[in-house]
Amino acid sequence: MIFASSTSLSAQDIAPEENTSGEVENPSETAPTGQLIAPTNPDDGSIRAGLGGISPPIFSFGRRIQLSASLTGGYDDNVNLAPTGSPSWFASPNAVLIYQFGNPRLAMHLITGAGITYYFEHPGGRDYDPNIYLRLLLAYKMSERLTLDISAFAAYQAQPDITSALSANRRLGNFFRTEDNISAHYRWTPRFSTITGYTFSAIAYNNSAASSGDRLENRFREEVRYLLFPTTTATAGYGIGITDYLNTGHNRISQTLTAGLDQTFGPHLSGIFRGGLQLRSEQTSPYIEAGLRYSVKAASVIWTNGYSIEESGTGAGSGRETFRTNLALNCRITERISANLAVSYSHGTGAQAAEIGFNGRVAGGTENIFEVSTGVRYAITPSLAINAGYRHRELDQGSRSAIASQLLSYSDNRYFAGLTYTF
Repeated sequence: MIFASSTSLSAQDIAPEENTSGEVENPSETAPTGQLIAPTNPDDGSIRAGLGGISPPIFSFGRRIQLSASLTGGYDDNVNLAPTGSPSWFASPNAVLIYQFGNPRLAMHLITGAGITYYFEHPGGRDYDPNIYLRLLLAYKMSERLTLDISAFAAYQAQPDITSALSANRRLGNFFRTEDNISAHYRWTPRFSTITGYTFSAIAYNNSAASSGDRLENRFREEVRYLLFPTTTATAGYGIGITDYLNTGHNRISQTLTAGLDQTFGPHLSGIFRGGLQLRSEQTSPYIEAGLRYSVKAASVIWTNGYSIEESGTGAGSGRETFRTNLALNCRITERISANLAVSYSHGTGAQAAEIGFNGRVAGGTENIFEVSTGVRYAITPSLAINAGYRHRELDQGSRSAIASQLLSYSDNRYFAGLTYTF
């Protein structure tokens, strides 16, 4: 597996990059306290790539291993995310392994899980969905000045992930995706540093009707950073990416120029902002990414926002100008009771924007998708917990054709409850 992705905001994933002490930028030593934002949907174990999920590595905290198993069941009124609905009861067994390690030079955080979601009514011939994923963050101090940051993400699943651009917004069968990054953070002076990074990402569908969306992406970036104040770092960056659609022969080149700030507001609140210009194969668009992260002992909040040109999902259409926002909240109410809330919304536009739709149809025009999920967890014992929740997803395909809009828009409601045992 190719490793990669930065520990800062990337594809709407925010994590603080630095801690300042004595006005020296130190990018990998600290992380917010409190609970981690759940990186998976609690009903079926599918990954939410755009919601964060793993804190930055912390050096010198020893070794931690956690293994958990869960069994969740419920009802979904539109399993296939089709305009006409496809209801079924379901059951979802899952297992998750979390491994953390930190010493004065090396820190890592690994989370990996596997499971299936079985549908009793077999809607549209669908028997089960696979849910397999791995996510790794690693930081290595090669010297006092140089730190290597590595992240790897890979998943094989059927449920679309609307929090990330590296997924379709509707069911297109099982698919594999990965986003991997390696970057080098070098501190030239106590105030001035640079980050040089490379990202590899890929997505591939089992369904031949969706294969025109199979693609590989290679991105290179360079960022310069200057510590203005102990809690404020100014940044400027340039990135270039090449997207290769494997089955259509189309290649897209994208360049991005940005300037921004990384700001620590206090021991529990930090944020970043990047603004600039994006040039992509005969398209020009503003480029914006911004996020806040707040974390205390009893609660964690991540809020990310972005506006950019994203890949359309087909090899024929131009890119789609998309605004995307994700909000995730974990809150511990009492020693035994905790709750979570996740909200995601994206709005894509473009005269030639295209997306593969239900039954292989292709739609253009505006697309809005909204998802909200909430849940509550009760710890029966330190090892055994029960949880229940609800998720709603809705897609409005504002196609140029009213008939196409009716054939591609959908709404879905999912109700679930289950047990989790932690070893």
